[in-house]
Amino acid sequence: MVLMDQATPAAFDNQYFRNLQDGGGLLASDQLLYTDNRTRADVNAWANSTAAFSQAFVDAITRLGRVGVKSGSQGNIRTRCDVFN
Repeated sequence: MVLMDQATPAAFDNQYFRNLQDGGGLLASDQLLYTDNRTRADVNAWANSTAAFSQAFVDAITRLGRVGVKSGSQGNIRTRCDVFN
């Protein structure tokens, strides 16, 4: 197992983004979030403010929850994720 964050591996916090600021991204694609001018401001905002990170997470999860929601006979709620009912 590889930890995404060595500093606070058991906490859900913004340390991941502070790691990017310090050049400590686990993957090159992660580190690009900080080196790319299009996303650097977001990384800085989330690294510097726990409240901003938390609100961005809530907003993202809320939007994700609305993607492709199926209901009635269109959906399938699995009792096991790896097996169709």
